[in-house]
Amino acid sequence: MLHHTTVGDGTPLVILHGVRLDHRHMMESLEPVFEGLDGWQRIYVDLPGHGLSPSDKAICSQDDVLNALVAFTDKALPGQHFGVIGESRGSYLARGMAHKRADMVLGLGLIVPGGNPGSDPARLPPHQVLIPDPSLRADLAENQVFRFENLMVIQNQRLLDLAALHKIPAMALFDPEQEARVFGAFHFAHEVNGDIRPHDGPAVIIVGRQDAMSGYLDGIDLLETFPRASLAVLDTAGHAVAWERPEVFQALMRDWLERLATAVSGAR
Repeated sequence: MLHHTTVGDGTPLVILHGVRLDHRHMMESLEPVFEGLDGWQRIYVDLPGHGLSPSDKAICSQDDVLNALVAFTDKALPGQHFGVIGESRGSYLARGMAHKRADMVLGLGLIVPGGNPGSDPARLPPHQVLIPDPSLRADLAENQVFRFENLMVIQNQRLLDLAALHKIPAMALFDPEQEARVFGAFHFAHEVNGDIRPHDGPAVIIVGRQDAMSGYLDGIDLLETFPRASLAVLDTAGHAVAWERPEVFQALMRDWLERLATAVSGAR
């Protein structure tokens, strides 16, 4: 079974991180959302080859990763309805879960989706630093320089500290060989075959207007697949939207949880 950390009780939410990261990043981003809220069981998963979930030489495609997740939820949550939250690569897998287990998935939280192989790179906005702090540059560790110069829309010590605590350690546990196999067979078979069905559960799509990695246009396109989705395109936010705009991000996620609670009542 995949390594996971469970917090709280109630309706399950399966939470999926992005590539090269692990569950710690998602816990830091999402646990503030649940402060003062009862009734939600958060299941933070380490994807295969990430964190404390071992890699597997049998995983050679994105479909294989998705099948591992389906097997995990079938075993951990037998017969239970659940929501799925995914960030970046995790959002793509969340969409795959909604396809594979459409009768069980109540709704989706999709954070910075898009920018996957096959997307037009011309749709990505150029990298911009909107709130710079060049004074931080001289004291950066070598493994922080690229993030500071190429990924951060807001440059401040808080964001650097969060990345150092939750992202950089996870990258040391990531299996690049497995990722190379998956990246070479990235798209789900059902998408390649044109079998993309709308999912009518409550959804939220949150993208950063300055996200040079995933962009924002691919997220807008997902509205056709999720007819009950709220969409937020946040200015002064890149790929780390949950950390860069935490107050707005948390409010959007709480709104989704309120709508998801109605779907939970209907599923009983």
